Amino acid sequence: MLKTEQSPFYTTKLIGLDKYFDQMLELYKSNSFPKVILLNGKKGIGKFTLIFHFLNYIYSINEKNPYDTKEKLISVKSIFYNMVLNQSCSDVIFFQAKEGGNIKIDDVRNLKSTLSKSTLTGNPRFIIIDEVEFLNINSVNALLKTLEEPTLNNYFILINNQQADLIDTISSRCLKNNIYLNFDQRTNIIDYLVKSRKINLVFDDHGNLTPGLLLNYNELYNKYKIDNEENILLKLKKLLHGYKKDKNKDLPKMCVFLIEQFFYNLVKDNENRIDFLLNIKLFIIKKINDFITYNLNVNTVIKSIELKINNVRQ
Repeated sequence: MLKTEQSPFYTTKLIGLDKYFDQMLELYKSNSFPKVILLNGKKGIGKFTLIFHFLNYIYSINEKNPYDTKEKLISVKSIFYNMVLNQSCSDVIFFQAKEGGNIKIDDVRNLKSTLSKSTLTGNPRFIIIDEVEFLNINSVNALLKTLEEPTLNNYFILINNQQADLIDTISSRCLKNNIYLNFDQRTNIIDYLVKSRKINLVFDDHGNLTPGLLLNYNELYNKYKIDNEENILLKLKKLLHGYKKDKNKDLPKMCVFLIEQFFYNLVKDNENRIDFLLNIKLFIIKKINDFITYNLNVNTVIKSIELKINNVRQ
């Protein structure tokens, strides 16, 4: 898992998720923490950040610079924190499934072998699997054998970003916790991240995106030199060309989000044409999905979308 400066590994203050942190801490302190827990919630809401803060509390508790539970703050001088950043911590194992890719079966088998042994430090071992919804049936079957044979000092925390249907056999083996943010919590998180990371926020989501997705889309806006004043077609063209070059699957998702915004505003001003507008919107979203699935030509796709949008404006 890449630890870029924009990643959750560098979010040293926990904002808006105090309630969930305190619940996890209470379970752990009372020796009631489940062997397998599943955190459900929208991508970018802060689930990984929450877990990372929880782990920092556990592993830095006896350090000179322990986790600050009152301020919900990681010390950048923490030994554990720096070991994770340097990828030298054997007590925590991170996996990330990806859309269109999966955790290798051999990796799961090697994990089972690792879990059969005690940690070198005598500490508990945590296995974090992010985007578990993207695991295919083969990866799930290999993982289930490990989940069904929990050992004394090993704990699994699975993250479900709800981007695809989660295989039932995974869900049924976990204690589930649903993570939400209200509007004020979301705003406070965004304000903190923008200020602490000195981000120039140019992307306007009208309050519809999670903090993580907003900052991700904002970064893409800057990278592909998109201006808010540009029309929807030019924005889509830049993003789709960007996808052809970089194969970043967030780019077509961002296209769909922009289309959703565009038609939401049209529907508000044209309530007598709702069915017509929604049908056009669905056509365009399908065209974007087809662009990915069938590797269509960008200019051909944009021309098709332009014809539909021209019909809307008539």
